[in-house]
Amino acid sequence: MKILQYILCTIIVPTIFSFKPIEHHINKFNIKMLDENNINEAMKYRNILPETTYNSLLSRIKKHDIDKIYINSKLDRVFSENINEDGDVDILTDYSVTKITPVIVKSIVDESSKNEIETYFLQEPLPSGFEVISRDILSFTSNYIFPFLFLTFIIRLFRSSANSSGGFPGMPPMPGMKNIDSDKINMIKANISLSSFAGSPEIFEECTEVVSYLKNDTIYKQAGAEIPRGILLEGPPGTGKTLLAKAIASEADANFISIAASEFVELFVGMGAAKIRALFKRARENKPCIIFIDEIDAVGRQRGAGINMANDEREQTLNQLLAEMDGFADNDGILIIAATNRKDVLDSALLRPGRFDRIILVPLPDRESRKEIFKVHSKNKKLSPSINFELISELTNGFSGAQIKNLLNEAAIFASRKGEIVIQEIDLLNALDKLIVGLSKRTDNRSDESKRRVAIHETGHALLVSLYNEYFDLKKVTMQTTYNGAGGYTLFNEYENITDSGLYTKDLLKKRLIIGMGGKAAENIFYGEDFVSVGAVQDLKQTNSLAQRMIGNYGMGTELEAFFNENLDNGAPFLGRSLGSSSKYSEKTKELLDKEALELVNTAYFEAKKLLLENKDKMNIIIDELMNNYTLYGKDVSKILEM
Repeated sequence: MKILQYILCTIIVPTIFSFKPIEHHINKFNIKMLDENNINEAMKYRNILPETTYNSLLSRIKKHDIDKIYINSKLDRVFSENINEDGDVDILTDYSVTKITPVIVKSIVDESSKNEIETYFLQEPLPSGFEVISRDILSFTSNYIFPFLFLTFIIRLFRSSANSSGGFPGMPPMPGMKNIDSDKINMIKANISLSSFAGSPEIFEECTEVVSYLKNDTIYKQAGAEIPRGILLEGPPGTGKTLLAKAIASEADANFISIAASEFVELFVGMGAAKIRALFKRARENKPCIIFIDEIDAVGRQRGAGINMANDEREQTLNQLLAEMDGFADNDGILIIAATNRKDVLDSALLRPGRFDRIILVPLPDRESRKEIFKVHSKNKKLSPSINFELISELTNGFSGAQIKNLLNEAAIFASRKGEIVIQEIDLLNALDKLIVGLSKRTDNRSDESKRRVAIHETGHALLVSLYNEYFDLKKVTMQTTYNGAGGYTLFNEYENITDSGLYTKDLLKKRLIIGMGGKAAENIFYGEDFVSVGAVQDLKQTNSLAQRMIGNYGMGTELEAFFNENLDNGAPFLGRSLGSSSKYSEKTKELLDKEALELVNTAYFEAKKLLLENKDKMNIIIDELMNNYTLYGKDVSKILEM
């Protein structure tokens, strides 16, 4: 019904009334057609004229309150005129407008004729000759000129895209299509060399060997040695993998192309493989050449590990990479260097000899390496000669090279805040606290009771660390609140001989559990079981996680002494495979694992309470010192225990 009404109102009725019906009504009722009239003045104000409804219009016609009515050419407006007897014209009071549809025009005309109301149909003024010519020119331009210009622009866009992308119109540029010397020039300008790497000397030797082979391969060829086809640098983030690749590119006498593996990932099917082909084609045209692929795990993940187990676009890209690295094409004079921190997810075909012949693990720096890294990154900084780098390198155990660089930068910022240009040891320690525990609050608005509870909690940790001084070295304990939510913290670490060997014993790990439960145990002693706060939530999380690993991975259980839980070890990097396989362990084994882990934590908790009760008088002294000084160092706690 609505569709029929729409057709009637918009097509049929306007068409009928625009020709014969209007003439018919003109002839029948002697209605005049106007070009110009007093109504023209009213039409200038048609947007602000008072509006009346259709029913009101008919009522006024019947009462003869209207002198004249005017219907516009579109048959959608009726203008009513009622001029006062004195002849004065007021547009806003003497004229009104009524919105109508073409369907009801006939009824209005009939009613006005019946009541002898003059009715006029307004015509649009005829366009001038200039307007006709302008309209024709505009019509020709919009119909012919604009489409022609648009098509010309599209064709040029496709041509330029095809030239820049290696033959694929509209696609992003192919890797290796840029200037072959740009990456190498950038490395040289950055003044990056192998001396910029201050990590393990063995890794340095592996990389210098590659550079020496590229510069002079005579001795190697005489010995029958071949240059490795590929070198994979793997290790934790920030250890210098990309730095090593930049250093090799800067010092080697070879062309260099760098690319991130994510650039091969495309929405269009086949584009990733096409980019691989373009990359290696460009490298073969510029031998000798080094190709560096950063974060190769973006395209090198194991095949068949997705949820749908399908041969998706990423796998096609990987297949092309495997074929280019060791296929029928000649790769003499081409060295591929790749970096990743997820070697565990890479496809086994990518790691075999012939593709990546040499896999170099770039680990976190040890103590001596950290001292050398401090020297490298402090060349442009002024350091106080009183800084104890032995202490700083010990406190930064587990830091990567990038984190050490960031630490020095934060220390420089702390020094500049004080208006100094020389970095002091306190600046390094403050920067270290900021990176480890977060930004400290300058204003402490906590109540004395809240501060004392924090002091009791942290004293529980610190006292137990000092009691187990054969394994652990207490650095400091503080009740300084931070924006990370920590009300205080205790900083300690194992001795260097333990961390270097990595051979943690069951006895040592049990003592770490006891230290972890020290805060909760201290609150229990001073406040009772029902008034222990939620401040120990992180302690519980860490101790339970450690206990799970002790039983599930380290074989430190009673009944599960020879058990290894693979679920805790690898973290299930491939969800598709784990979903498709059933659980490896029975419910009884899982129950036993949880039971033994919980027993370890409970035993540690009771042992922590026992030791703290035996040293409660020492605890009170440490708590009072903390309340007065906010921070105590390891030597301060040791003096209290010796009293």
